[in-house]
Amino acid sequence: MILIEVEATADDPPLPPVLVQRLVTEVFSDHRVDAAQVTVIFSHDEHLRELKRAFLHLDAYTDVIAFELNDSGEPLEAEIYISVDRAAENSVTYNQTLERELCRLVIHGSLHLMGHADASMEEQSRMRTEEERFLSAITPTA
Repeated sequence: MILIEVEATADDPPLPPVLVQRLVTEVFSDHRVDAAQVTVIFSHDEHLRELKRAFLHLDAYTDVIAFELNDSGEPLEAEIYISVDRAAENSVTYNQTLERELCRLVIHGSLHLMGHADASMEEQSRMRTEEERFLSAITPTA
């Protein structure tokens, strides 16, 4: 069973929880993951910057961070943090709706948990292709 919780640090989540659950479940199902517990937390720039500084030792803003919390061999337990501030900026930069950009970040964080990387240009290209594949399969309804 895949359990997905949706939280927001300030306001209500900017996407309907049912949509977030569907996005994560689609990625996990595609990767044949049938047992997981994931919390998706919508937050703000400074919160993600602090997480990145504390856990990744980098002082920089980011749009999404995914943490795997389980020990090796156990069912996936994870948290995906999304900066709504970065998503809003990205939506303008890439001429997308905020909703679509937030969906992309949910997918992006989920793909990271499935082992997808984006450090190199080649990895970024593959990640973008995967994001688009899942985005095209889901029509946001919020």
